[in-house]
Order: sequence, then structure tokens, then C-alpha cells
Amino acid sequence: MENTGVKCDVCECVHNTECNKCSLPEIEVTHKTNGQAAVSVPHFCKSYERK
Repeated sequence: MENTGVKCDVCECVHNTECNKCSLPEIEVTHKTNGQAAVSVPHFCKSYERK
């Protein structure tokens, strides 16, 4: 998904800038399966990397 106007407040992610948005040009989002998140918290972004 092209990162156009996507806001992100997950400040502990290395790609987050000013605790407001993602610095990546494209982001990939997972979907829930059988009620379970496809990735661990804090969100469903596959690009998440802890600082």
C-alpha cells in the first residue's frame, strides 16, 4: 500500500517520525485471521521495527 496520508502514532517504531507518520514510501498491513492478529501488537503493520 502506498503511504499517502497514512498517520501512525506508534512512536517506538524505527520508521515513525515525530510520533505522527511513517517514513516508508510503502507500507504493508496484515489482516486478522480467525480472530487473531497476524502480527504481534502494537499494530498490524508488517514494517514495524522496534527502535
